[in-house]
Amino acid sequence: MDDMIRLQQVHKQFGKGKQLVTAVKEADLAIRRGEAFGLVGESGSGKSTIGKMLIGLESPTAGAITYLDRPLWDKGQYRSPRPGEIQIVFQDPQSSLDPRMTVKDIIVEPLHALPSAERKEKGTQARLVSLLRRVGLKEEHLSRHPHEFSGGQRQRIAIARALITDPSFLVLDEPTSALDVSVQAQVLNLLKELQKERNLTYLFISHNMAVIRYMCDRVAVMYKGHIVEVGPARPMFREPDHPYTRILLSSLPSVYEPSVPAGGFAEPAADGGANACSFYSRCPSRQNACLQAPAFAEKETGWSSACHFRGGRAHV
Repeated sequence: MDDMIRLQQVHKQFGKGKQLVTAVKEADLAIRRGEAFGLVGESGSGKSTIGKMLIGLESPTAGAITYLDRPLWDKGQYRSPRPGEIQIVFQDPQSSLDPRMTVKDIIVEPLHALPSAERKEKGTQARLVSLLRRVGLKEEHLSRHPHEFSGGQRQRIAIARALITDPSFLVLDEPTSALDVSVQAQVLNLLKELQKERNLTYLFISHNMAVIRYMCDRVAVMYKGHIVEVGPARPMFREPDHPYTRILLSSLPSVYEPSVPAGGFAEPAADGGANACSFYSRCPSRQNACLQAPAFAEKETGWSSACHFRGGRAHV
């Protein structure tokens, strides 16, 4: 399976001078064609920033992002492979849908970026009706406004809007976190079906480990802008390698296998300094070796993490 998206030493900072904040630090990542790739971590870990860089809403401060081996960003300019090739579904459909627009206008809005002939072809009434029905809505809904729908229905409208341009890659940024649990399951099942039918590649951003396990083939774990572990979802849930991943999973006993050890954050320590592991101040396993940031190392093929004591064992 070849890589569709690749991040190489991607760095993202916000602000200036003393107000400078690093959101993503030297991120290396590869998302394979046809997979659902999960990105997890606490709020503020940098997950959504990566998603926004892929869709063109934020630009990387440094590093390279490629799509099918072509630069996605070049000299500060977003270079989409073709209009609508990469689309996004946001967390809150209430705020991501314009309340003044009808459902029809909302769905066809992304077509305005396409050449006129393609816009006409993809925006036919028959195609709109077919797409709306596929996401679980009806033709009569085209003339209504977002406030007339439930949260789950609004998110289905957002999914239809993302699909109207026939994208190959979708960024799903917490797409079910604003929904009731029963509705979450329906939307997740819809996303699974659509991925198979349309051969879509997903970046699924979430803090919900149960959702990630259900949806994703592989997972990257982020902490304070650093990617600390990347690997196959199910094995990682059984035997996570990085202490931060173990803590995330042990806090959700209904989600992981019994072999995952229980544990929690250590009492906060003083920052280990600029060269220390990013997780140093909260890690229950920290030792003097952790004052030097660990290299990213493979646990096994396709599974790697950045820790001197991967899986609780010394590797220094």
